[in-house]
Amino acid sequence: MSRELSRVSQLVRPNIRELEPYHCAREKVQKGILLDANENPFQHLVDGTIVNRYPDPYQRQLRAALAEYLEVKPENVLAGSGSDEVLDWIFKVFCQPGTDAVATAEPTYGMYRVMADIYGVELQEFRLDAEFDFDHEDFLHRVDPAVKVLFLCTPNNPTGNLLSRRRIVDLLERWDRMVVVDEAYFEFSSGETLASEVERFPHLMVMRTFSKAFGCAGIRLGYVVGHSEVVEHFRKVKAPYNLNALTLELGVEALTDLKGTRGQINEILDERNRLDARLRRIPGIEQIYDSEANFILFRVPQASRICRQLIAEGIVVRDRSSLPGLMDCIRVSVGTPEENRLFLDRLEETVKGLKNE
Repeated sequence: MSRELSRVSQLVRPNIRELEPYHCAREKVQKGILLDANENPFQHLVDGTIVNRYPDPYQRQLRAALAEYLEVKPENVLAGSGSDEVLDWIFKVFCQPGTDAVATAEPTYGMYRVMADIYGVELQEFRLDAEFDFDHEDFLHRVDPAVKVLFLCTPNNPTGNLLSRRRIVDLLERWDRMVVVDEAYFEFSSGETLASEVERFPHLMVMRTFSKAFGCAGIRLGYVVGHSEVVEHFRKVKAPYNLNALTLELGVEALTDLKGTRGQINEILDERNRLDARLRRIPGIEQIYDSEANFILFRVPQASRICRQLIAEGIVVRDRSSLPGLMDCIRVSVGTPEENRLFLDRLEETVKGLKNE
């Protein structure tokens, strides 16, 4: 990098830009007679994974596997303890508390606001349009100069639709602040990822997760795809050993069984179609929104009451009525065929019962 700061580095908080990260024992040497890190020298194994030694802080195997999966370079990828840790890095690196602001396109994933509140960063809301798409022209017209980061979720949670890729690319060409595209549900969609654009647009960051399509929510593994310069800044602020050896191993294993993962994705999509079709036949449901994710959003009168009744019977769905533009909306995840059948039967009975009151 030249002496003149790049646009991305200009957006980084000055203290982070100058930060000398902690250097840990396993950065360079992972094999040999390891007497440098005060570890227990006696080998401990959990399911064949060595756990008495510190894990690889550079995540070399996992990043290589992710790079192959995404068709990017390993230096474009960094993994965290779920996408929540990636969000933490974004706020640490780019957002000065009390000075900078971030923006969201509502309704969307609530964790963006929670992280802004934790860091004392103002959050400015921009409403999605009538089709739940992002109006980038309105954003460009009204965005405050204090906004450092924009968060976009596609497919969007909880509406389920893809945001226009063309609009996002046009925004990237015209707005030079940081843009985070959360593709947590991408594997279920028919869309084209933006991960391939991170070298073209250094101010683009794409978040992904193992929690949805890969079926690994319990191991807490998410990752960011970004320009190599952005990834280097994230490496400064991440904990030296942020991922344990078991999670690293399981992440690599998940990426070696893409055929099995795609098979499960296809089963979920088939069930999503059946769920959608049955919902459309239930009298009283006012609207079912098209979905590109592994859930469906629908509108029904007295949604909050319906959710409470279903939960009382052991069927847990998400009431989204409090979000902007989603009055009386329920989000239901696609379950197994039997789970979906039980949900639909009880939903139909509940809706019918409320109508007859």
